[in-house]
Amino acid sequence: MAPQTVTAATLGAWVFTVNGTRWDSVVEIARERGSLATRCVAANYRKDVMAAGQRALLWASGPASGPRPRGIAGLGWITGPSEIDPENDSDRPSWLARTDIRLLPDAERVRATDLGEIPGLAHMEILRLPQASNPSWVTRDELALIEPLLPRWPSMPGRGRSAHG
Repeated sequence: MAPQTVTAATLGAWVFTVNGTRWDSVVEIARERGSLATRCVAANYRKDVMAAGQRALLWASGPASGPRPRGIAGLGWITGPSEIDPENDSDRPSWLARTDIRLLPDAERVRATDLGEIPGLAHMEILRLPQASNPSWVTRDELALIEPLLPRWPSMPGRGRSAHG
């Protein structure tokens, strides 16, 4: 399957990967702030498609089994356009996406193995290219297939109700 270009019309949600070996530090950051407020993104066209109000998923990489299996580990939102990381002190700029992503309790996480069994998700980018740079994405159709497995989507910052359920 040829790669598809992400557009506002095709986007279901952005998918940000966190290395499973760094999970404990991600949990600590989320605990301190209440959510993940930023995620690193590649300097490509996708950073320019990101906009406040778009959905975001957090994907934990790692083994298919174990205490923290690979799969969806958080839900949330893009809260603003991507921007150059002001704390980066290297010669090459790095980019950040502004987010509000809440971590899921272990019991509510969705395993990659479960997603792989759903017809229509075989071509999902994160399953095909698990080592790709952030962000990956799911289409609207893919998100519609995933949503029944997810808990209630958190409220978008500044709004009182969840957009899911």
